[in-house]
Order: sequence, then structure tokens, then C-alpha cells
Amino acid sequence: MNFLEEKYKLSRNPFPPAAAGIDIERDIYIPRRWKEKIDKYYNELKGGVGAKAFPIIGEYGSGKTVLLKGYLKEFFEKNRIKSFYFENPGTQFYDLANTLLRNIGRYEFSKAIWELAKEFLTQGKQRVLAPLSFDNMIAALKTKTDRENKAHELSIIIREKLKITDDEEIADKIALMVVETGIKRHFEYRDFVAGTKTSLVAEGEEPKYFKAIIKTIFKIYNVDGVAFLIDEFEDVALHKRMSRNKTYEYLATLRHLIDLSEQINLWIVIAMTPAAAKETKDMNEALWDRFTHDERTTLKLEPLETDECKELIIWWLNRAREEDEFKSFRNKIFPFSDDFITLLEENPNIRLPRPLVKICYYAISKGVLEKIEPPISSDFIKKEIIDRFYPLDEGGKNEWQ
Repeated sequence: MNFLEEKYKLSRNPFPPAAAGIDIERDIYIPRRWKEKIDKYYNELKGGVGAKAFPIIGEYGSGKTVLLKGYLKEFFEKNRIKSFYFENPGTQFYDLANTLLRNIGRYEFSKAIWELAKEFLTQGKQRVLAPLSFDNMIAALKTKTDRENKAHELSIIIREKLKITDDEEIADKIALMVVETGIKRHFEYRDFVAGTKTSLVAEGEEPKYFKAIIKTIFKIYNVDGVAFLIDEFEDVALHKRMSRNKTYEYLATLRHLIDLSEQINLWIVIAMTPAAAKETKDMNEALWDRFTHDERTTLKLEPLETDECKELIIWWLNRAREEDEFKSFRNKIFPFSDDFITLLEENPNIRLPRPLVKICYYAISKGVLEKIEPPISSDFIKKEIIDRFYPLDEGGKNEWQ
């Protein structure tokens, strides 16, 4: 056995060194109080009047991304709601449309619409008994006239049979997207810029287009709803990548989405920093009040309680104690000493998931390197990790504050 296994009773250092945007698609540690608030908001909003939306507000490192990707995605899926994670909100409506449909894929999306529509298709004047497969259909459309004729037929089915939209232009755009898959297998960014010659989005009809797309997703995935999980909203609210005027335009897009969430089962969860939340409220207080239900449904990620910190540390340690020889140490804070918890009580700025995970990673790495006998004391962690790697600045803050 090496020092890590023999002394710390770990098969490896389980803490990720970066601890930022941890990409975990399985069960992860989420504080019980966060889960309870999410349950409460969901149950209040799912059958009520108003927007099916709420923000997650927290400083950098507080766990917003992990909560979106690692918990809420699965939470919504369990409730038959297809969720889509947006790493950043983009700068325009078409950024959302682009990301959404690229997640699905043009071929898969078009094929799914075809499968829904083909039972209503005709060949000449006769109902098709054995409709062509999607691949055979697009291969058979040799000319522009062939594609236009098939798109016209499909557009009528989209409106009258599938009832995805009652807007003729939007139905035409969706039908054209399907029949042109043979000559254009992938989406391009400009497909979603309204007003361009090749755009799939009708000019001035972005909300109706989005509604049609969402209703299509309901059908092709056989779900009861759709959830948009939008990260890093501070890029919009704090004007990091756009002007203030563009920000106001984006907030108008958000208002349209909130309008949709009141009409259909669309959920909108947006993660942002406290500064971004304040700026958004200052720019459009009425929109903010609708989005947060007069701030009754704001999930604020404050520093973890000390017992939550302990649970988080143990959760990670258990990842490296699955082998039989380490199982007796499962659910224990070892190789850290109990006074580590006292250190956490005295320093709320490190009671956030990211700094806490990084401190644990460096404490174990340095402890192994210097052959520090366990338990690793809080004095060692403070002097050798926090004070050396994350010293306080002149204002009494470190990089996490």
C-alpha cells in the first residue's frame, strides 16, 4: 500500500482539483434544505397561475452549476419534463433556439416530426398504407419542386392534425426544415436569426416559433413538459458580452418565455450571482416580480451549514472508499480531524462547495506529499493551504469572497 491508502484509507484523492462546474450526471450531494425549497416551488407552481420559473442566486463557487446539471435535470426528468441545460444564456433569442435544437440534432428532430406525421400522409389521392421511411422520403425528394410540394402537405398536417401550431408561416418553416434535411443535415447558427433569407424563424414571430418547437418536443419525447436550465445569467445582466440596450432586448425575450410558461408546461430556471439579480431587478422590476413571484420563489445559495459541510466532505470521501479494505472508514470525516469543522464554523467564506472541495483536495495532496500523519489538523489546513494559497487581500477578502 502507498501512503494515501495505508494512512488516509483512500484509494485515490477523490476531490477534483478545479471544483468548478463539476460535470456529474449521477446522484450528487445536495443539501436537504435546497431540495426542500425546490420541491416547494415545484408543487406551488405546477398547478397554479403564473410563471413556472424561479432563479437560483449564489456567488461564484456556491454550487449553482452543479445544482442545475446534477440535480434539477434529473428532478425534472422524474416528473416527465424534458430538460435542456444552457451553459450560458447567449445574447439573443436565436442563441437559445440554436442551442436547444443543436442539443436534439436536426436529423433526429426532423425524423421525429416525420414519424408523427406520416400516418396522415397521402400518395396521390390515396392514404399511404406503408409510408416511406424518413431516409427514403428525403432521398426521393430530388428537386426543389418535390421538396416544396412535400413541405406543403406536411405543413397542413402540422397545423391540422398534430396541432403543433396554428400559424401557417411557422408550420411552413418547420415543414421545410424537415424536407430539406437531405440537403442540409445539420443546423447552422444563421438558421435561427429571424429575418435572414435562410432563417427557420419567422420575422417577429419568435415566441410563436418557440411555442411550436416546445409543443413538438412534448410529442416527440412523450413528455408532459420542458425545462430550460440557464446558467451564467450574469453575462447578460452585468453587460459582460453585450450593451445595455441589447440587455433590454434580451430581457424582452425572457418576458416572452415567461409568457409561454404561463400558457404551456415550460419551466425556466436561471442561475445568477446576487449582483446579476440586483441588476436584473433594477432594469425591469415588473419582470423580476413575475419571474420570482414577488421574490417568494428565489433559491438563494448561502454558505453551507457546518453539518452540510461535513456531509459534503464525507460524500466525496466515500467515492474513494468503495473497496472492501476501506469500507470501515466510510461515512467518516477521516483523514481530517474533527477540529476542521470548527475552522469551518469560524470561516463562512469557505463554507461554499467550490472552495471547500478545493481545500480538501490540496490538504490531501500536500498531506501525502509531506507524509503528514492523520488526522490532518485544522491548523495545518489553515497555515499550509488557506493562508498560503488563498491569502487575504488588503480588504480582508480572498478569491472566494
